[in-house]
Amino acid sequence: MKLKSFLLWLLAIVGAVSCKYDDGELWDKVNGLDNRLTKIEDKLTQMNTDITSMGTIVNALEGNIYVTKVTETENGYTIQFSDGKTASITNGTAGKDAPVIGFDKDTDGQYYWTQTIDGKQNWLTDKDGNKVPVTGSDAVTPQLKVNAGGYWMISYDKGLTFTEVLDDNGNPVKAVGEDGSDGGAGQKGDSWFENVEYDATNGILIITINGETIELSTGIPTGIPSDSQAGKAPTIADGDETFIMPTSISPLNIDENNPKIGYFTLAGIQNDKEWLELFGTGEKNQNVWVEINGKQKGIKVINGEEVATRSRANIPVTKGKADIVFLVDNSGSMSQEANKVAEEIKDWASELSRTMDVRFGCVGIDHNYINGAINITDVATLSEYLDCYNGVDRTQHFGERMTTPPADMEMLKTKANNYRNAGGECGGIMLHYADENFTFREGANRFYVYFTDEPNQPGNQAPWSVLSVKDDSEYYNWNSSKGVIYTVWSGLSDDPHRYTNWLYNEDPTLFSTYTGGAVLMTTGNFNISLSDLPITGAITQSFIIQFNITPDLTQGNTYDVTITIYYPDGSIKSKHTYTNIKFV
Repeated sequence: MKLKSFLLWLLAIVGAVSCKYDDGELWDKVNGLDNRLTKIEDKLTQMNTDITSMGTIVNALEGNIYVTKVTETENGYTIQFSDGKTASITNGTAGKDAPVIGFDKDTDGQYYWTQTIDGKQNWLTDKDGNKVPVTGSDAVTPQLKVNAGGYWMISYDKGLTFTEVLDDNGNPVKAVGEDGSDGGAGQKGDSWFENVEYDATNGILIITINGETIELSTGIPTGIPSDSQAGKAPTIADGDETFIMPTSISPLNIDENNPKIGYFTLAGIQNDKEWLELFGTGEKNQNVWVEINGKQKGIKVINGEEVATRSRANIPVTKGKADIVFLVDNSGSMSQEANKVAEEIKDWASELSRTMDVRFGCVGIDHNYINGAINITDVATLSEYLDCYNGVDRTQHFGERMTTPPADMEMLKTKANNYRNAGGECGGIMLHYADENFTFREGANRFYVYFTDEPNQPGNQAPWSVLSVKDDSEYYNWNSSKGVIYTVWSGLSDDPHRYTNWLYNEDPTLFSTYTGGAVLMTTGNFNISLSDLPITGAITQSFIIQFNITPDLTQGNTYDVTITIYYPDGSIKSKHTYTNIKFV
């Protein structure tokens, strides 16, 4: 029985009981209610179309299905996907009396339907109390309707049967209010799709559903999960970290093989002498999450071993870039180990170059002034530079004796005149000389290896102090992208930690402590291998973290990148925010 017919029958009974009853107000309510139900029924078609479209979109997200065509309509877009399915998207907002149907990812990594009533979101559950999946073999696409009593009904079997939609208190939800309010229309029609934008330049369709933004790629798929799939990173309480993240990452880059892919390089991470393996968005054992300017990004992680394996097999692969600068104390006290230092640098640089995209530079210092340097170059050129002389003289020149002297030789020699008058052998003066004058490659992760047997002696020059590389330094802007410093101490039996006279005789290993590097202790015999430095693993075990480039990322701008590492069992966890990372 239709609601209007039922009310007419009821009205007749009332009239028979009391002939003096004024039925005008009741008739108005009947007619008003019927009109409102008619309006809602008209909107149901769009609402159910929206639900179907949501399911299609989630399937596209999970299956890395991409958009093949976008057609603009009067109120939105029609989207065609690479699997042949379509979705109709309409701008607007649903009426305020409607239960808002949406979806969310649960802790098991699966998407389930949700309903929001009076601003409260809950999982949509079937008659048995089970969450209703959006995708998979048991996926269900709900349908809405309004019953004759004016209450919302929902179906989980393609409209064969319907049950009442219930609120948090277990009460059925009215499609209209007692006073007849039917909810306002959306901006361009009644829809849960609040906004739809098509960025044709970047080939990205941006959809806002119930406050959540989804980005779909057009054209060739990237194979990287969308930002909508990223989920929230686990929370790590202050002081609850099990290890300290590397203090440096590379700038954000564009993949040379696909301009829709961005990436950055994160140095390898050790935990109890074991190198970590990271797994990105959507993987069963996901253990890393990335935010860029507070926005969770869908990511794919290429681990260092995979990079090395592909490189050896000549299989195309995105390689992490690393620029390494050797800071060499070439004063007389280093004469015993000078040749061994040079030979070890050459061997180690050759080893790294076999499988990684690595370049090298070098700076030398004798007492209080820089007396040699070669800019960022390949391993062959570096080796020739080091072989021009013998002993400490190996790094006491700017390439004058090389077969082809570097084009910037005179420039670097002239610039060195501005880096004098330290108190003695000073790693800080070499560090800042390289930082300020070398042509580091865009997108390369920077590392420094400092060889010395003396304390750092800045001669009361604060910018050259070990304090200059602290996160909160007031002396120099040494940020996350400037690099990590490793120290090789060859001071015989001398303890570098005994040097505590700030700005005059400082512990040189603090360069490493403050930037997240490590220290290798040896003697003048230099009976060590640079391969023993954790930097070797940090480079060869580094991670390429890929993400989809979205319109909010613009080359030339800087971003804050937050990385959270959290193993499923909670045994390994850390979080760090890298600030002012450039997108090149």
